[in-house]
Amino acid sequence: MYSSYRWVMRSATCLAVMSIYIDMIAYAPILGEIAKNLQVDMGAATNLMMGFVLATACVLIWGGAVADKYGVTFAQVLGLLCATVPATLMPWIGQSYGTVFISRLIQGASVGFVFATIGPVMALWFPPKEQGIAGGLMIGSLAVGSAIGVVTSPAVYGATGSWQTTVAILSLLGWVSIIFSLIVTRRPPSPQVVEAVMQVMQSAVGKLTFGQALKLPVTWVGSFMMVCNAWGLYCLYNLVPPYLAAPAPMGVGLGPTKAGALSLAVTVIGIFAMIIGGVFFDKVTKGKAKPAIVIGFILTGIFTYLILTPGVYSNTALLVLSLLIAGWGVPFQNPSVSAFIAMNYPPNIVGSMVGWWFGFATFGGALGLYLGGKSIGATGSFHTAITMISLACLAGLILSFFLKPRRV
Repeated sequence: MYSSYRWVMRSATCLAVMSIYIDMIAYAPILGEIAKNLQVDMGAATNLMMGFVLATACVLIWGGAVADKYGVTFAQVLGLLCATVPATLMPWIGQSYGTVFISRLIQGASVGFVFATIGPVMALWFPPKEQGIAGGLMIGSLAVGSAIGVVTSPAVYGATGSWQTTVAILSLLGWVSIIFSLIVTRRPPSPQVVEAVMQVMQSAVGKLTFGQALKLPVTWVGSFMMVCNAWGLYCLYNLVPPYLAAPAPMGVGLGPTKAGALSLAVTVIGIFAMIIGGVFFDKVTKGKAKPAIVIGFILTGIFTYLILTPGVYSNTALLVLSLLIAGWGVPFQNPSVSAFIAMNYPPNIVGSMVGWWFGFATFGGALGLYLGGKSIGATGSFHTAITMISLACLAGLILSFFLKPRRV
């Protein structure tokens, strides 16, 4: 019953996710230069990353309802417009800190709409035995976009000398993605699949409304666990590049170009982590989410802290190894988490529940970046901000032992 067109739907979703995360991460490697241009300190500049993540959190909570009600095409295109239009206009509007901050809020909303389409695409286009790998590929595009952004941003900035122009150039993929989504995602899933999935899910997880789902213990345990996940993911991607680039004693002192190249280890490994995480869920744990979650928190928590130690950051090989393992951990969890959601909620609310879990979670990313920025401004160092990533992973590890599948 499952059409081969599902891979086209997956490609459109991957491209959309990739595009918006390029726009998110483009600021990170050149954050010091942005702070100088806007005449603010590094702590305030970090809030440009926090604002993006905060808006993501707010919109993800209800962005899933948009996908459920109006469809994948509407949600993806709306999200891509939120990310791409402000970035394209940045050479004209990026002259004051306030305007840039508002633009980042609008851009952050993009994730709320686009990310919520992963659930419906996975549940209605892919058979259960492929949902882990499909989710891994779509969520893994987050890391692909972040990797592209963290490498190309310093290079484009070096060529143009303008961070505003850099951001605008990196938004071009967003326009390509808008056209692609408009062309290919309008096709509906097979009616036989929709009917069969509804019947199976209603017998397996029961009829459930969004309001009823919010009363379930599994929803809240999972949501708070994902707060720790998002704290680790967003702070790794947004704080590690400026930490490596900032002059000592604030950071490691590698400069934007080398810091961007080394930060590639954190983002690129996330691509493979999410893909292999999907295979791990499908083939190794046979549909059990907890093993990947436990492994992810342990790896990110330990190896993130290690990059603060002189013995690691003064040795390039050890630094790259630690960045690779830290960047592997949290992304490795996400295919198992997304599949867990798809398996525990009926299709009529699965988009909303993906939005809720990842949206509520993203407040953790925003909180981590906000507190990180405050600590950087207060202490003149990234040490406390990076340490808090490891503490968040410890909290997530504890919560993961209380995550249990729904029983009807």
